Amino acid sequence: MTDPEKMAKDPNISVITARLFELILQMPTIERQVLLEELEEKKKKGKRKSPREKYFKDVDFATEDRVFRGFIHDISANGVLIEASETLSAGQEITLAFELPNTNEHVKIKGKIARIIPNGGFGVEFDKTIDRLNQEKKSE
Repeated sequence: MTDPEKMAKDPNISVITARLFELILQMPTIERQVLLEELEEKKKKGKRKSPREKYFKDVDFATEDRVFRGFIHDISANGVLIEASETLSAGQEITLAFELPNTNEHVKIKGKIARIIPNGGFGVEFDKTIDRLNQEKKSE
C-alpha cells in the first residue's frame, strides 16, 4: 500500500511507520540530516497559528443532524479543545456556539474536528479566525 490517501485512512500506524523507515533508509545520509533538521524545526514551531489560553466554558455544538453540549478547556483565535462524550470523527464539520472570554459576546462559528482526544473530546479548527481573541492578547 503506497498510495498516501489509502495509508492515511489505515488505522494501522505500524504500516505508516514501516513505510517511513523504508523511504528514509533509501535516502543518502545528507538528505536524512536535512529531513531531520526540517522535522525538528517543524516540531519546535508547532502547529498553532495563535497562542491558546485556558478557558472553561460550556459550548453547544452541532453536526448535520444532531446537537450536543460539551465543555471548552482552552481556546485560541483559530480553535478550541472540547471535552465531550460524543464520538465524532476527525475532519467532521461542526458548528459551535459559545461566549468569548472576557466578554459576554456570544459567537456562532463553523469548524472541523482537527484531532480526537483518546479520553473523551476533540480539537476543533475554526473555518475563520476570531480576530478579537488575537486583539485581546496584544492589548494585555
